[in-house]
Amino acid sequence: MDGLLDYLFGSASFVPHGYCLLWRPDLVALHAISDIGIAGAYFAIPLGILVFASRREDMTREAKQVAILFSVFIVLCGITHLGGLLTLWYPYYGLDGMAKAVTALVSILTAIAAWRLMPQLVAIPSPRQAALMNERLVEESASRSRAYEELEDARRDLERQVAERTRELAEAKQLFEAATRGAQITIFSQDRALRYTWAHNPWFGMDEAEIIGKTDDEVLPESVRDSIVSIKRRVIDNGDAETFETEIPHNDTTYWFRIDVTPLRDEAGATGGIVSTAIDISRSKRLEAMRADLGNRLSETVQRFNLALRSSEIIVFAQDPELRYTWSNSNDTQVGSIIGRTDYELFEEPDLSRIVDLKKDAMAKREPRNGEVRVDSGNGDIRWYDLFIEPNVSVNGTVTGITCSAVDISDTKRNEAQMRLVMRELTHRSKNLLAVVQAIARQTAQRAETVPGFLNAFGERLRALSGAQDLLVAENWAGARLDQVIASQVGHYMPNDQSRIVLAGPELTMTPEATQVLALALHELATNAAKYGALSNNTGTVSVTWSLEQSDGAAVLAFEWREDGGPPVETPSHKGFGRVVVEQNVARSLDAKVTLAFPPEGVRATFVIPVENLTQPAAG
Repeated sequence: MDGLLDYLFGSASFVPHGYCLLWRPDLVALHAISDIGIAGAYFAIPLGILVFASRREDMTREAKQVAILFSVFIVLCGITHLGGLLTLWYPYYGLDGMAKAVTALVSILTAIAAWRLMPQLVAIPSPRQAALMNERLVEESASRSRAYEELEDARRDLERQVAERTRELAEAKQLFEAATRGAQITIFSQDRALRYTWAHNPWFGMDEAEIIGKTDDEVLPESVRDSIVSIKRRVIDNGDAETFETEIPHNDTTYWFRIDVTPLRDEAGATGGIVSTAIDISRSKRLEAMRADLGNRLSETVQRFNLALRSSEIIVFAQDPELRYTWSNSNDTQVGSIIGRTDYELFEEPDLSRIVDLKKDAMAKREPRNGEVRVDSGNGDIRWYDLFIEPNVSVNGTVTGITCSAVDISDTKRNEAQMRLVMRELTHRSKNLLAVVQAIARQTAQRAETVPGFLNAFGERLRALSGAQDLLVAENWAGARLDQVIASQVGHYMPNDQSRIVLAGPELTMTPEATQVLALALHELATNAAKYGALSNNTGTVSVTWSLEQSDGAAVLAFEWREDGGPPVETPSHKGFGRVVVEQNVARSLDAKVTLAFPPEGVRATFVIPVENLTQPAAG
């Protein structure tokens, strides 16, 4: 017993708790006041619980037991705080520990009992709760009655909706079957083994019984089987829908189908099979092939058309109502690129008015128009076009522009102008030629002793003149080369040994007038050489040379006729027609310096002629 008291109240080995607080008044007072306040509250709370439990007669025995346990627990908690207050001055730590141990034991028992009785305690309704429950029961009963009535109404409405939906579903099924059959759409489903489980509107006119339960190996042609099966298996393995087109042969005919393969998933999301739609696109494929073929043919036709236009120098173009160019078969025109530009930007007066008037007249009267138009490119190149204009009229009658073709007739125009010039020139030259013929006839007649002599001399001179005319005609009256004129006149008397005649000099093209003058002079020289000079025997030679030189700052032609090796020459006692042609006609017509000499070794004739009197002005 002494040991127990010593354990509870022994103080020889301990000091009070206040000593640990260094007997600071503030700390000691803080702990003392706090413990007193907590203990007082802990003693008051169980008192209130016990008073409440005693006044509630409707409380169950378990609830009262819990109330007593909570009261004891709270009182013991208050006692532990009194123990803490006591140890501030007295080191009764054993007593304080025993109080805490008892409190701990009661606390554990209280907690166990409270948790075991918690459902019952929670279920205990209060009077207010009971009243509310009664009110709710009444309301719930009324609500159930109303709900039953509403449920009956809903059942009748649901039956009506089911009947309507059934009818709509039947109609939709009929429409679906009609649409898929008319659109040649086949729909079927397959399991993971690709065995057909359902089919609608089977392809190639087969029955469902011919497909259901079979696999693609039994249904599809061998030529396309592997490719189609590989795609379906990929959809089953990957779970991703795919669309592809395939070509399937049947009864010597090829059909095209667009097939959509979609995975069928179960509730767990696993792919249990596929559903496919096959749309017959054979007609569209054939039409596409026809369009491609027509497109290729059209392209070839357009290429040939453009080639024909380019080779024929025909320009085809289109313009809107504001005369803005919208299309052309070639941008390589006299005025450059024309697309996006208007006639007002491309042409100037007086060409513009003629072009615009024709086009506006065609649009205003909605009738084709054509006409010849002139286009000045601005660099002195004048072009002429034969313009054909066709108005473009839409379905509603609105004029949307024009389509034109322009044929380049510049060469034709130039040829016409050249022809008119040639006709005028021919008229002029014919008159001159007749005058020359008259002069030759007159001069020949004056010096002829007999009619046969006249006819012979006159014929030879006309032949010389016609030779010159032949050269001019061959060159379109543009002139003749000097060497050709010499050859044409000397050639009539060419000996077998052609080396006896030497022609040497630069190329020079003469005007038609100079050609006629020199041709007559050379004829007289060649005729004289053949009758009396170097060409009258078998050893004589004729040398005709010419060169271009400068005299008094002007270009001149130095021409020499030289005969050697012929019979000895004597100076004529009188001037015949030939000498007049050589000396006077050449000098007067070409403003030439003419020297005609008759040394014994052979005739010498030299002409010094200004080049400007021999050639065209453009060549000077």
